[in-house]
Amino acid sequence: MDEVLLTKYLLKETSEEETAAVRKWIAAHPDNEKHYSQLRLVWDASQTLAGKSDVDEHEAWLRFMQRRERVNPSLSWQSKGLIRRLGWLRIAATLIFVSGASLIGYYFLVQNGSQRYGSTYETANAVNTDTLADGSIITLNKYATLRFSQGPFQGKRLAELREGEVFFRVAPNHNKPFVIESGKVTVTVLGTSFHVKRKGDETEVIVESGQVKVEGLSRMVELGPRQKVTINTQTQQFDEGMVDDLLHNYYVSNQFVLDNTPLWRVVEVLREAYGVEIIIVNDKIRNLPMTTTLHQNTLEDMLHLIAKTLRITVEKQGNNIILK
Repeated sequence: MDEVLLTKYLLKETSEEETAAVRKWIAAHPDNEKHYSQLRLVWDASQTLAGKSDVDEHEAWLRFMQRRERVNPSLSWQSKGLIRRLGWLRIAATLIFVSGASLIGYYFLVQNGSQRYGSTYETANAVNTDTLADGSIITLNKYATLRFSQGPFQGKRLAELREGEVFFRVAPNHNKPFVIESGKVTVTVLGTSFHVKRKGDETEVIVESGQVKVEGLSRMVELGPRQKVTINTQTQQFDEGMVDDLLHNYYVSNQFVLDNTPLWRVVEVLREAYGVEIIIVNDKIRNLPMTTTLHQNTLEDMLHLIAKTLRITVEKQGNNIILK
């Protein structure tokens, strides 16, 4: 994988096509995932150390290249080309090597595998369940990124949701609240289970058990079971409500629970789960209800069952699936 492209992806500068290529490469082999994770650890550590600095950005980037070569001499042939091609990453260079401590952090984190600065959890084209250092259990939907840290002198457990959707089962600890930052939205809990979904400037929180406090747009709300809030910091929308179904839970339970659920809602979730475009062309069938449990299988099998149950037609036209 081209180092330029990996660095662009790390800084969220890639196009959709480039993003898909990097994610495919990461998922292709454990060594690829390890290589990217190491790069991410260095970046995360450098952000912690960065703060304010007057370091010369060009010189910082040169030092970055030199230090990478010391760790892996095989990269030396790439350095000159990278310096010419990555002028747009000068700001990143300042953050990465703002002080000599960054080099120490690099060897400490990458060479010794330390988790001192926290851990980053990231998924590609698969759902993953993991256990955090505090005993909390997380399930990440496809293409989600979460960073978790809890230092001995921190008064809280801190998770940063950078993108995607995560289901949390938080281990109770009344002395150390569990705090999730999703952009400009903050979720605070002690012990409970809930979903947090971030897409750009919009964050959605759905509570399954217990209570959580959600803050954003200078407002605060406490949510209980089956309550939700959606906050968009770009459009300034703050919407509270009740959960009408359990479909948000599909990637955790591996099933789609339908309870008098209209077809349009089923289609909405299938689009998200399988990354395909499904279009209802006949308005008369949009609200046809279904009550059943669809176990997560192939999309073709589920569409066949839906068509048979509702007596509708399913057709494939190019990359689109048509319901009528």
